[in-house]
Order: sequence, then structure tokens, then C-alpha cells
Amino acid sequence: MTNEQTENRWEALYQDGLGAPRYPNGHVVRWLFGNFPREQVSDVHLLDMGCGMGRHAVMMANEGFNVSGTDYSAAAIDQATAWATRAGLDIDYAAAPAEKQPFADQSFDGILSYAVLYYLSLDKMKMAFDEVHRLLKPGGKAFIMIKNHRDVRATKGSEIAPHQFLINQTDDGMPWNNEQDMQLTLLPRAAVLDICDKFSHVMINEMTTTLDDGNYLEAAWLIYLTR
Repeated sequence: MTNEQTENRWEALYQDGLGAPRYPNGHVVRWLFGNFPREQVSDVHLLDMGCGMGRHAVMMANEGFNVSGTDYSAAAIDQATAWATRAGLDIDYAAAPAEKQPFADQSFDGILSYAVLYYLSLDKMKMAFDEVHRLLKPGGKAFIMIKNHRDVRATKGSEIAPHQFLINQTDDGMPWNNEQDMQLTLLPRAAVLDICDKFSHVMINEMTTTLDDGNYLEAAWLIYLTR
């Protein structure tokens, strides 16, 4: 599948309202309130990079944070903007790829990118991490989740380049069926450390769960960064 075909598929999913979950992830909630005290929310500017239809941006804005959100999909931004309007929230949304964000250097206190960057090529993933570093204020925090090399998707695809997998196998009812013919970047820990070398502090935890009575493993890196 070409990049254009992949983008068209995501556009169609977002236009149907099916491209992203509706509820915040618990790891995101813990990161948010573990790093940005509620009594200071009005002074904190956060970016949701790859915001999809806005589930985390809406949650953060509801808590009083100043929030921006970007996604390369115009359909996703339309959905996110409509949600914010219905909720009476002022969220600064823009259509932009993760590897080329439309903001000035050191614009944000915190940046979130949850379950997004592994859909990029390795080169673009590296560029996106560089953008996170560029956009954070000194001492700013980021939380990034990407699937890793132990994830079942690595066994349901063909490795077409180092750490890059073409998903070409299906199993009934499994979540990667929607990713057929997409190219995913699934990194080992050492490779993640390499692309995070600009940050002053890096912490990487692994999150795993099993599917289909333990037959399949989903595995992801939870990456916590400080500029």
C-alpha cells in the first residue's frame, strides 16, 4: 500500500467516525496529572500530536489546560473540531503531519502522541521525535506510545526493511485486520534510545496484553521524555 493509499484509508475511517477510540487512555491520564498539577492548568500549554478525533485533547481541555491538537488527516481534524464545538471547548486544531508541525520552537510544556508514530516510516518517525524535542520548552515533558518489535503485528507481516513491517496476514476479529497492507515501524528498545538521544531524560516502560486466550501478544513502549 502506498502512502497515499494509507492516507485515503484513514480519511475514510475518520469520515465515518471509526478512526479512533472515544475515551481517554488511563496511561495518558496518569501522565497528565503526574506532571502538570491541576492548580496550574491555565498556565500549561499541551499538544496532542496525532490527535485523531480528539479524545485526549477534549479530556485535557475539559480539565482547563490550554490545548492544541494536530493530525495529518483533515477528516480527523473536522471530527475533532466538531466535538470541541459541541463540548464548548476552545482547542487549537490544525491538519499537519507529525514530522512537520506548524508551531514555533519551545511552544509547549507537554506533548502527547499516543498510538500514532509507529504508522510512520522509520525516517519520518525520527523526524517526529525531533519535532517533539524542538517544540518542548526546556524541562518540558512528552509521553509517546508506539507498538514494539515483540507485538503480534511483527509476526503478521513481512519485514520489508529494518524494523519496518508490511501487514499481510489476517485473523478473524483481531485488531490488526484494519491495518492490512499498511507499513508499520516496530522498534526494539535500543533503537528507541537512539532516536531519543536529544532528550535530557528518557524512561521506557513496556506495556503488554494478550489476545485470543493468550495466543497473541500486543506489546508497546511507553516512552517518557524530558527536554
